[in-house]
Amino acid sequence: MRNYSIDSAFPVGNAAGHCKSVSEVQSLARSSASFIVVGSITLEERAGNSGNTFNGDPVFCLNSLGLPNPGIEKLKEIGPAMVMLAHAAGKPIILSVAGLSPIEFGKLADEAYDVGFDGIELNLGCPNVVSVGERKPIISYRRKLVSASLDNVFFGGRLQNAGWFVSVKVSPMDPDRIDEIASVIEQYAVKAVVTMNTVPNCLDYNRDETPVINTPDKTGYAGGSGRQVFQQALGQVKQWRARLPKEIAVWGVGGVQSSEDVQKMLWAGASIVQVGTAYFVGGAKVFGDIASQFINLKGD
Repeated sequence: MRNYSIDSAFPVGNAAGHCKSVSEVQSLARSSASFIVVGSITLEERAGNSGNTFNGDPVFCLNSLGLPNPGIEKLKEIGPAMVMLAHAAGKPIILSVAGLSPIEFGKLADEAYDVGFDGIELNLGCPNVVSVGERKPIISYRRKLVSASLDNVFFGGRLQNAGWFVSVKVSPMDPDRIDEIASVIEQYAVKAVVTMNTVPNCLDYNRDETPVINTPDKTGYAGGSGRQVFQQALGQVKQWRARLPKEIAVWGVGGVQSSEDVQKMLWAGASIVQVGTAYFVGGAKVFGDIASQFINLKGD
C-alpha cells in the first residue's frame, strides 16, 4: 500500500463488484471494514446485463451482472473523492479493474495509479462478461492470457518501477490449474492473490423451463456465490497458500458471512478476508456485525 496498511486486528473488507460510486465508498468508510475495494472498472462504461441478473440471498446466490460500471474516464473524475474519503477514515482503497483483453489491463493500471489508489486488483476471473454477443474467455484459466495481462501491467506502462500494490483475482481452480497459473503469477511483482471469483457457469431454471438468470448469450449461465461456496473457498485459500511463495499474500473470499467464517479463512492461510454477497445483500453494516462477533470470538 502507498501510505495505508490494513488493520491486522480485523483484516476484513469488501470484495469487488458492488462499490462503484462515491456514496458507496462513503458508506464503507464509515463502516467497520478495514479496507475498501472499488469496482470492477472497465475502460468503457458498461450498462451491464439486462433483465434478471441477480437471484438469491446470502446463502444461495446466482448473478450475471455483466460488470456494470461508469468506465475509467468517469472513475478518473470521481476517484480522487473516493481516495480522500477512504484516507480520511484511515483506510486503504484499492481499485479492481477488468480488462476485456490483456492490453486493457495495462491501460487501466496506469490510470488507477495516477488517480491515487493505494493498489489495484486485476480481475482476471470474471465469468459473466459478454461483449458483442459473445461470452469473453475467463482469463485466469489461460496461462498465456494471464502472462500477457501481467506483462502489460508491469512492463507496458508506468508501474515498471513503481513498487505499487498489485493483486490478482482468479476463478476457482483444480490443483493442477492452481499450480500452472501460480507458476506464471510468481514471475511478477504481484503482492497478493485473491483466491476466487464466483463459481462460473452455474444454472437454475424457473417453472416454465426458462433460465432464472437472463444473459445476453441466452445460456442462463451465472456466477455462483453466497454461503453455498464457502467450503470450496476455504479449499482454494489453503491450496493457494501452500503453492505460492511466502512473499505473495493470499486474500480469502467466497461465502464469508460471520466472524467464524473469517477465522476459518485465517486458519486456512489467508492474511486478508473479503466479503462479497453478504455486503451486496446487507449493505456496509454487515462489517459492524462481523467485527463485533470477531472481537467477542477473539476474547473467548
